[in-house]
Amino acid sequence: MNWKKWLAMGCAMTLCAALAGCGDHTKVYVQSVEVLASQGGIAPGDRFSGLVVSEHVTQIKKDDNKTVAELLVKEGDDVKQGQGLFSYDTEELQLTLDKQRLEVEQLNASIENYKSEIKSLERERDKTGGTTRLQYTVQIQTAQVDLKEAELKLKTKESEVAKSEELLANATVTSPVDGRVQAISEEGATDNNGKPLPYITIQQIGSYRVKSLLGELQRGAVAEGSRMRLISRTDDSQTWTGTVTLVDYENPSQGSDNDRYYGMSSNEMTSSSKYPFYVELDSTDGLILGQHLYLEILTEEGQTTGPSISATFVCYNEDGSAYVWAENRGKLEKRDVVLGEYNPMADTQEITEGLSLEDYIAFPDLTVCREGAPTTREAPAVPTEPQEPVLEGGVA
Repeated sequence: MNWKKWLAMGCAMTLCAALAGCGDHTKVYVQSVEVLASQGGIAPGDRFSGLVVSEHVTQIKKDDNKTVAELLVKEGDDVKQGQGLFSYDTEELQLTLDKQRLEVEQLNASIENYKSEIKSLERERDKTGGTTRLQYTVQIQTAQVDLKEAELKLKTKESEVAKSEELLANATVTSPVDGRVQAISEEGATDNNGKPLPYITIQQIGSYRVKSLLGELQRGAVAEGSRMRLISRTDDSQTWTGTVTLVDYENPSQGSDNDRYYGMSSNEMTSSSKYPFYVELDSTDGLILGQHLYLEILTEEGQTTGPSISATFVCYNEDGSAYVWAENRGKLEKRDVVLGEYNPMADTQEITEGLSLEDYIAFPDLTVCREGAPTTREAPAVPTEPQEPVLEGGVA
């Protein structure tokens, strides 16, 4: 079930709860703003888990015509430029080279034979005349064509020999950069689009950025240009700042393995699509590749922020000002609020003034919502669908 269906179901359940309160005519059901804010995506103070990655990635491809004899690194290893990554099967390479050298020798022998044959035919031709001389001329031309073909094949084969000798001399593939081995692909592995994956992927040391993930219900909560504060998981006093440069909705990740890599919990209900976003750092001093961080949305100094709730809870006066139905000492009141940012992707509205996470609000059903109406925080039971009676024999 996608996030839109979940959101629709949540709204339906909220409406059912509100309507259940309507039938009571005595108390109006109110809900925690803190809970509603977390359902809407990101509540104030929420943190993301992030990982320091390299902005530059080097991909090492394997020659599909050759067999890897030994893998010299594993995922997570730090490698230096020139360090061996894997080696090809030299026995197979040597056999190929020996075969190519034998073919070169055979072509050289054929070329010498053609040259000798041409000289012999020319001598015989010079001794004769008439029709016989013409026959020798045709034989000489045929031999000359065969000679040219053999010489062309020799050049091609000599080039193959040189390449095989180079491969044999460099049977161990080395890293072109300093970095960390991010991934090693299995034979024939492909990405989500069916394209072959590189054999080894290396995150290059030097240019860092931070990668994090957005859940389905958090779509739109982080946008390109958002300022972020990054906090060390082991020392809260170590912080960095940066700017979101990319929110990648085109390449979502699936499954729980990625969640564990980023330190996130996962189960069957949360193993939905997650969208990576990247933070470009103002400074990388003190950071190391692969370091785990917490991320918080950073607001400008003096900027007022507040909870973001479903926009369906916000009502408007005739003059355009906004209000919500909020609980005040067990009674319902019409409370004016100041609106902040609206998130069209999640249909959530930020409340910058008039509402806090500690407040409780009601769904704005005007048939029950009125000034002074008593409130309850106990959710009314949602009636279940009545079952059809079943008669004997299984026929209703």
